Amino acid sequence: MHCAGEFFCSIPRRTPLLAALFGSVWMAAASAAPVPALFAVTVADSDAPRAAQQAMHIVLIRLLGTREAAEDPALAPLIEDAQHYVQLERSTTQGATQVIFDDTKLRAAVAATGRKVWNADRPLVWIVLPTLSSAATEELRTQLTSAARLRALPIALVSADSSAGTDSPESANVAGALAAAHRAGADAALLAQPAAPDSPSLQWTLIAPGLQGHWTGGAAAAIDEATDALARASIEIDSAPLADVDCHIHGVALLPDLTAVLGAVSSAAGVTEIDIRSIVADELTLHLRAHGSRSELARALASGGLRADSANVADTLDYRYQSGQ
Repeated sequence: MHCAGEFFCSIPRRTPLLAALFGSVWMAAASAAPVPALFAVTVADSDAPRAAQQAMHIVLIRLLGTREAAEDPALAPLIEDAQHYVQLERSTTQGATQVIFDDTKLRAAVAATGRKVWNADRPLVWIVLPTLSSAATEELRTQLTSAARLRALPIALVSADSSAGTDSPESANVAGALAAAHRAGADAALLAQPAAPDSPSLQWTLIAPGLQGHWTGGAAAAIDEATDALARASIEIDSAPLADVDCHIHGVALLPDLTAVLGAVSSAAGVTEIDIRSIVADELTLHLRAHGSRSELARALASGGLRADSANVADTLDYRYQSGQ
């Protein structure tokens, strides 16, 4: 049975209760969000060759995940010969140009340069907005949505006073913010708060498994910085070799606990396969396949209510699940 992205979850035949539960577990694990229209761009220029090159700039940044892609010398020939990769180009009623590239041909061309492509199943980012006036909040939402669409980053916007039980961005701790994001079905949290009284800029904090970032600026800058950081981390992890690790998690006493734990494990950076080996009393035993080292996996798992057991030994990872954390 296959789950979202490259996930594979195997359920032992001797546990029919787990098999019955799997539908909800799959949904909890499927927080990675596929990006629609990754290769389609609308630009203001009405000149077809120039429009294709401008659109190629944007698509390469989307495809590789970082703004550096548009200035990469290895990719310059793709921008120069952008029309070679155009599948459809047409004018809009507003005088702009919509360009759709051939995804197979363009992916092959990027691969030939040796550059790594960011997986099209992007992390869903849970953005907590500060308390602002109605007009300012609406403007911030519009700016964030536009910037995220341009960078092909899936986002979910919530206000600080309705953020599913977390503290305000000013007082939220790292583990609590990330756990709240996971409960909301997201992979990462981006928290905003005013940088200073009467300042148009905001202070942004990105929190993801094994990753943190801090920036000051507007909505577009926050989306750019967060997307670059998430893409670099994802590509680095996906490039690491696969390893097999056993994992024991105590405190899994109820079916909702099992759902939450599998959701947290599946969203941990690098994890590609979960094999449920056994459940004895409140101890869940998993066999995981993941990119990266054991220590990197341990850091990625230390979120979503999982707390490392001081008795961790070399061949296994031991955690205790704390509901609501």
